[in-house]
Amino acid sequence: MTNVYTLKDINNKSDGSFRGAGQRLGGEYEQELKEKLYSALRSKAELRDLNEKLVDKYSEREKEYQQIYADIGNKIDQVNESTTKSHSESQRELEAEIKSLKSSIKTLKREATLAQKASSLDKATILSLETKVGELEAKLENKELDQVSYDSLRLELERVKEDLNSKEYTIECIEKGIEATHRITSQGIDTLSSARLNLIKEISHLREIISKKDNEIADLSNPSPPSMNDSSQLDPEGTLSTLNPSSQIIPVGGAEVVPSPQVMPLIPAIPVVASSLMIPMIAYSILILFLIAVIWFVFGKKIWDSWKKSDRYIQTNELHLRAYPRPGCMIGVRKRASRDQI
Repeated sequence: MTNVYTLKDINNKSDGSFRGAGQRLGGEYEQELKEKLYSALRSKAELRDLNEKLVDKYSEREKEYQQIYADIGNKIDQVNESTTKSHSESQRELEAEIKSLKSSIKTLKREATLAQKASSLDKATILSLETKVGELEAKLENKELDQVSYDSLRLELERVKEDLNSKEYTIECIEKGIEATHRITSQGIDTLSSARLNLIKEISHLREIISKKDNEIADLSNPSPPSMNDSSQLDPEGTLSTLNPSSQIIPVGGAEVVPSPQVMPLIPAIPVVASSLMIPMIAYSILILFLIAVIWFVFGKKIWDSWKKSDRYIQTNELHLRAYPRPGCMIGVRKRASRDQI
């Protein structure tokens, strides 16, 4: 068996020997043992400190976990209380409903027993109840049909709202177009009024010329008439003279007509006035016709779309009626079929 040496034996050494041990060790080996022992003791102290730190951390974590657990427990208690309250309330409501249903079942059973007892007398009431049941079933079917029709009407209402919005937009566009046409027509009226004023001025000027010509004609009526071979002459103002009627003959219906001296000065101004008036009138009339055509096109398209949607709505209602026929409608269809067969 090997010998075991303690720290006391190592400290009691003298000159590399153990007192009372009976054996000797080398100095290097003793030093190594000392270092190992000191390192072991140091590591033990470090382990003790680390253990204390870990114990402190564990205690802190345990406190935190206890606090979290307490919070969770409080929350669970609150949730349990709320669930118990809601469950109790729902249970009370269900119990009340169950009681009411039980009472209604009892009353129905009593009515059934009474009806069974008085079956011979209550056949009419049974028949009336059966008819009422049929009516209620028909009402239920009507309610289902009303629900389906309500859905279709809701869709149709959405479509109508969309159409209304589009129509409002088209109306706004038409109003803008009408305002633009009003502006254009007002501008045309202004130009026409200015042209009218110019024409009035020209007519007044022509009337003055006519009056002058009338005076000249009255002055020249006394002397002898000029020869027929004279050419047309110009007066001092630069207008054509009316002394040569042969140059101013107008053919009318195969005959030749000589205009009167009062009308002669107006003949050269007539084409100018007509041309100045016809161009803006034609332009404004074409613009107005174009706007009317656009308005009619827009309204016609909207009316056509509304007709199409109404046809679709009628078709959907017919399909719903075919899928879910009403009792009255079925009776009417059967009667019509029997009539057709006859």
